[in-house]
Amino acid sequence: MRPSVNIHKVARECGVILRDWQHHSPTSRRGRECFCKPTVREIGRRHGDDHLRLVLMLLTGSPRNAEQLYSDVLKAVSRLLIANPDLIRRPSLVADFNALDLGALRRGARSMKYGMATSDEILVALRMQFGLWPYRGEAA
Repeated sequence: MRPSVNIHKVARECGVILRDWQHHSPTSRRGRECFCKPTVREIGRRHGDDHLRLVLMLLTGSPRNAEQLYSDVLKAVSRLLIANPDLIRRPSLVADFNALDLGALRRGARSMKYGMATSDEILVALRMQFGLWPYRGEAA
């Protein structure tokens, strides 16, 4: 079993403010605020603090994307990196993420009516953005 991850310390290192979900207000939400501690904790528990740090850093690399610290986006980015470890070695990874409009990807995914979880829809969109589509199972 993995050791406990101090999500508050990792978030602080990434400039992310973890807030309780009860204080969430869509009208007063600011960039770098995250109201999904259970998701952050789960990602850290499953994959470790280095992985969690990378996910948070990629999401906060641009002011526009720093507003997308939603559970479904965090899950999709984490799953993308776990399923495609070569991405981590890509020299342009940070620039590629900064060029994405994660808000538009999320809005598009939420508008889909395919019966899939929003995080799955976002993951598909990210795979397409990074040229990892079509998915061919283990051979991909």
